[in-house]
Amino acid sequence: MASAATWKEDQAKADQLYEAGEFGKAFKMYVKLGKMGVSHSQDRVSQMYERGEGTKVNLNEAYAWSVLAAQRGAKSKVSRRDSLLEQSTDRKKAEKKADKLMSKYGRAALQKKADSKAKLKHNTKSGGCTGSKLGCR
Repeated sequence: MASAATWKEDQAKADQLYEAGEFGKAFKMYVKLGKMGVSHSQDRVSQMYERGEGTKVNLNEAYAWSVLAAQRGAKSKVSRRDSLLEQSTDRKKAEKKADKLMSKYGRAALQKKADSKAKLKHNTKSGGCTGSKLGCR
């Protein structure tokens, strides 16, 4: 995972690209940051799917990314999430997509991944890993 300084710099760059109307480049950066758990980027990806900025309009994707963005409970993001679900023509499909994103990039999934990496790093440093890495996970 990138350091806080790095993702903040990337976030600023993505915001600059977005403001300059370079939606395709901004979208790619926001997705990358969103997958790292950056709420602002998750919200921006959702908005871009909703508006068709840098990608095709896709309300199911917009809803799924809004679910990630609303994890911390910010009222505006929760309200936006709920509104997007109401607009969806296939709620089941939208919710399924949201579940998939949550399982990969939700707060709990990212924390589990970080914990696993920390455990592997600790085991490697402490000599707990010998030969095969099978016992390190």
